[in-house]
Amino acid sequence: MNITSLFRPALAVLAGVMVAAACPTTAQPSGTSPLSPPENGPRVTDPGRYAITGGTVHLPGGAETGVTILIKDGKIERLARNADGLDLTGYREWKLGDDAHIYPGFVDPWVEVSTPEHDANRPGRHWNPKITPDRSVLEGDGLDGGTAKSLRELGFVAAGIAPNSGILRGLGAVVSTSPRPESAAADRAPVIRRDAFHAADFWSGGWGDAMIYPTSQMGCIALIRQTLNDANWQKAGEYKPSVNAIDTLTTVDAPIFFNLDNELEAFQAHEVVQTLGKDTQLVLVGNGTEFKRLDAIVADGHALIVPLRYPRKPDVSSVGKAEDVELETMMTWEQAPTNVRRLRGAGATVALTTSKSRKRGDFFKNLHEAIRAGLSPDDALAMMTSVPAELLGVSDTVGAIEEGRAASLVVASGDLFDPKGKAKIRDVWIDGSRYEVSDDDEAHPFDGEWAIWVGPEEAPFFEMTMKIDGKKIEATEAMDGDEPATGKARHVDITKNTISFLIDDEDDGSGTYIMSGILSGDRIAGSGIEPNNSTFTWQAKRIESDDEVEGEDDKKKEDKEDEYEPAPELLPGYPFGPYAMAEAPAQETVLFTHATIWTCGPAGVIENGSLMIEDGRISIVTEGELAARIPSGARTIDLAGKHITPGIIDAHSHTGTWTFGTNEGAQAVTSEVRMADTSDPDHINWYRQLAAGVTTVNTLHGSANPIGGQNVIQKVRWGAAHPRGMHLDGAKPGIKFALGENVTHANWGNEGRDRYPQTRMGVNTLMRDRFTAARQYARDWTSYLNTSKAKPEDVGMEPVLAKSLAKAAKFEGKMPTNDARPRRDYELDPLAEILAGDRLIHCHSYRQDEILMLAKIAEDFGFKIGSYQHGLETYKVAEAVKANAIGASLFSDWWAYKVEVQDAIAQAGPILWETGVSVSYNSDSDELVRRLNTEAAKAVKYGDVPPEEALKFVTINPATQLGIEARVGSIEVGKDADLAIWSGDPMSGLSRCEATWIDGREYYSLENDAQLQAANAAERARLIAKLNGKPDKKKDNEKSEGDEEEAEETPEEPGRMSLAARIRLDNLKAHNMQLWLEGKNPSTTMQPGDCGCGLSHMGIIR
Repeated sequence: MNITSLFRPALAVLAGVMVAAACPTTAQPSGTSPLSPPENGPRVTDPGRYAITGGTVHLPGGAETGVTILIKDGKIERLARNADGLDLTGYREWKLGDDAHIYPGFVDPWVEVSTPEHDANRPGRHWNPKITPDRSVLEGDGLDGGTAKSLRELGFVAAGIAPNSGILRGLGAVVSTSPRPESAAADRAPVIRRDAFHAADFWSGGWGDAMIYPTSQMGCIALIRQTLNDANWQKAGEYKPSVNAIDTLTTVDAPIFFNLDNELEAFQAHEVVQTLGKDTQLVLVGNGTEFKRLDAIVADGHALIVPLRYPRKPDVSSVGKAEDVELETMMTWEQAPTNVRRLRGAGATVALTTSKSRKRGDFFKNLHEAIRAGLSPDDALAMMTSVPAELLGVSDTVGAIEEGRAASLVVASGDLFDPKGKAKIRDVWIDGSRYEVSDDDEAHPFDGEWAIWVGPEEAPFFEMTMKIDGKKIEATEAMDGDEPATGKARHVDITKNTISFLIDDEDDGSGTYIMSGILSGDRIAGSGIEPNNSTFTWQAKRIESDDEVEGEDDKKKEDKEDEYEPAPELLPGYPFGPYAMAEAPAQETVLFTHATIWTCGPAGVIENGSLMIEDGRISIVTEGELAARIPSGARTIDLAGKHITPGIIDAHSHTGTWTFGTNEGAQAVTSEVRMADTSDPDHINWYRQLAAGVTTVNTLHGSANPIGGQNVIQKVRWGAAHPRGMHLDGAKPGIKFALGENVTHANWGNEGRDRYPQTRMGVNTLMRDRFTAARQYARDWTSYLNTSKAKPEDVGMEPVLAKSLAKAAKFEGKMPTNDARPRRDYELDPLAEILAGDRLIHCHSYRQDEILMLAKIAEDFGFKIGSYQHGLETYKVAEAVKANAIGASLFSDWWAYKVEVQDAIAQAGPILWETGVSVSYNSDSDELVRRLNTEAAKAVKYGDVPPEEALKFVTINPATQLGIEARVGSIEVGKDADLAIWSGDPMSGLSRCEATWIDGREYYSLENDAQLQAANAAERARLIAKLNGKPDKKKDNEKSEGDEEEAEETPEEPGRMSLAARIRLDNLKAHNMQLWLEGKNPSTTMQPGDCGCGLSHMGIIR
């Protein structure tokens, strides 16, 4: 049935005129603002009263039929049920067909719009240009006409708009999507609510000449934390500026909408927003992959705004392409449509947004895919109406069809939430004004196959057939004794009832015919002009096409092709992807027998020993058989011929830091940043480290600054549901310092020459200045807490920090009184902890002069250094290292990779060990960490260190340097059950790790690994079959969705190497030339002592 009949107005034009005359309110001026100009032409009048009858109306209590919606002055005046005989005098009536559906107008809670930046000289501005919480999105043009139109055509009547740049971006607002009035006298599109939310984002800049703080995610988090705390400090009355950019954070009571690009950022936003107050309402603007960390995200209890954002279908149509696609990529493609359903099923409050998808116009296509993946249509409707209205604080205006609310509605030809239906949005009503979206949602009347003739129908002197599909026309002329001649029409112009086109006579090349016609039922009457300018008339009638004859078979075929193959209901576990763990390993009671136990403790090496673990701790270590009673339910593992060592500890790791940044490089002092803020437990290298017996790592900030960021010590608890599940609770805090070329930008050329310090002398001066400032800071806080008698918790300070500040203060003489509450400074907090001996420095260092320089600073300020990291010249000043540091953490035999390490020697570790310094070997590499046991063996090779002492270089010694030796690093009763089981001597390159235990849980074993590899292979095969199993409906030569937004890479010319391949070849040539100049054999790709890191970094091997 023709859908136009559904929406035919019931009243004649005359009745409309009568209604207009009966409504004096229409005589009011268009502009109500005293700032608006006068009308410059006739006023546009409208009756202001409407009645919408028929169809299915979606009300808060459910869908109903037989409801008449009465609209007056832009609001829903009344909902009349069973309204036969209802007096509609004065109302313009819109009658809908039975198939029509009426929904509440949809609300998009997150649309980013361009907003002017605040002037750098603005009074009260924040020092960082990305902190503009006082900026309002309404300072700009707001929702532009194009975006408003695209939203309106999808049924969205309102949008929460946010500034599209910055960190604390400013205040968002809720605005109508109605078109901007054409009259200059009319007000602009209405603002439904100002200051609806605070907008925030994890923005970070890049490296280069104009480095702007922050350059990393952890720097961004630190900046937000400091700003939120400053806002609270100001609110408490400690600082009262006349104009201040951050006042709005506490004076405007609104939720924080936090824009996220990664599912792990949900945890980061949760943590940092707590600074403003535990009761701060946080709304997460997700990215569509929340299912990867589903349980932990939902557990935080925040509402989410989620895009229907699905990755492109991976191309696995050739061997090379299939091998190039990661298993996780295929799994993400399959599971992405289930995201919203899973969030809702887990109990999360979810709203949907059209933002962040490749193409806004595909919103309903993507929504239907989500519904096919299990999302309830009722839930989907709520996510587009009542939920976003509630989050934006406008539920009294929009979000439901109720009396008194705005008459903002969506009228559709059918059920918009039926994936099998073909319903279209016909009209969108906004505040009582109707906007037509589409006027027809059936096939165009001209579509189909037509028989055309010239002359009498019973005896035509020319005939051909014409197939019309949209704007495409294909004409076929029957030729006597020959194949039919086929041609395509040009310049096709089709309206509701007219058609015109050009067609070339390709048979004899006589020229082009101009043809036009008028549709009447299933007939067309037309006229034409021949190439010789003579005219003729033609007629056409619809005929049954071959497609229609075979329609039933095609439909069955399409139905079979369209069968939906759902994604697996169970997610693989954590982390999402290969080797995921469905659940944490059980904490067992286990007795290991007949093993060689390298205790790395007072007991030394125990031959034929027994070891028991219970409740995550080591309970018994003994030689020979266990004499004590074995607990019931304990598992016994016979390790005859095998070895047990403490879990290996890497004292210098950057695993999992590259996702969000390893360095905060924009400032010389970044002690406010915390590696714990941006932990990434998803990195596959964690699992590889388990396969090498690694159980604990010291995750460090990079070496871009003299005073860098705070470290985090992590246990390799692969499969942790939350990033903090890998952090070692109770570990002694640490921080990264750095000396030498990196921090002075010695190798940056002309870049980076504007940041102090530029010399080693400057590094020394800067460190001393910051420690002096930290001492005064500690004195200010300690005297204030003592004078005011305030508890640390009352001023937002952790009690343990207050104790550190008191120890660091070291007053000379009597403590002064201080009634003024100091400003909390997250940069000075950790430096005061160093002065108090409660935080350890782990310092990147090479040369002996700078090693002595830091030792002198430690001596002058009265603290002990945790470790010299790398420390390749520590052997020259071993006594000073012993006196001023817990130890040194070295490379075993890396040297000559830059000038400042040219004096490094492989005997450095053994020399320090002989001097009595605690020595460890670290990796500083995702590759080297997988063989730290053989790195330790190099101490035996180069310095005749006893094997049992050499193993301590990667077990108890790094634990001591990190201040965690009471928990890990040796096999002693009461310590954590962190163990590595080896097939043979752990010092041998022929041995391999067979199992790794952490906290009494078996996180890795050869048997489990084999099962996981088999499962990965099976899953990969299943997904490749699924991806290749059905042809795409879209033709190969058609563009994929979003091609305009994300253009494909231009194909290379046949036989020409890709740019990446040419770069790799150039690098290889340069590498081989350097080897030849050094007298080495270039034909051997891997040189002695080369782990392959260099080649992989150059992109030569991957």
